[in-house]
Amino acid sequence: MMEVYDAMAKGVIDGVNTPFETLKTFRFAEVVGYTTASWHTGNVYYFYVAMNKNSYKKLPPDIKEIFDELCGEYKELYALFWNSIDFHGKEFAKQKGVEIIELPEYEAARWVKAAAPVIEDYIKDMVGKGYSEEEVRGWIKYIRDRMEYWTAKQIQLTIKSPTGPPAMRP
Repeated sequence: MMEVYDAMAKGVIDGVNTPFETLKTFRFAEVVGYTTASWHTGNVYYFYVAMNKNSYKKLPPDIKEIFDELCGEYKELYALFWNSIDFHGKEFAKQKGVEIIELPEYEAARWVKAAAPVIEDYIKDMVGKGYSEEEVRGWIKYIRDRMEYWTAKQIQLTIKSPTGPPAMRP
């Protein structure tokens, strides 16, 4: 990430898939003229607290309970924090004159289709590292299911976001 600004400024790369907040925090709005809201291809936020499964199993039940509760609180606060700074990044980009492109549904479908080979390559790579294809596809399905679930929950709770489906927008 630390090399992206210079790479974009020098024309080495044309862009990067990051949240709106990087337009401010990494100053990308200084070196781009436009940004595309490409939330259709996959959310850039994954809010997980991970721990080694065997280490977790070794915890006493009372500590597991505390750990689980704190992880839930952290996950919610973390998600709200990133959502909040994404608004600031998008506003900063607008102030810098960056054009924000919203993909129409037909174009978003093309982007999703174009990203599919990257996901398939990832699956092949992970299978080559010893994971079963079924297991890797399960990870991807889990992430997609969680994104769908939490997007619906965010809409239900009317938590506005600078990206995502129109129902999430302010």
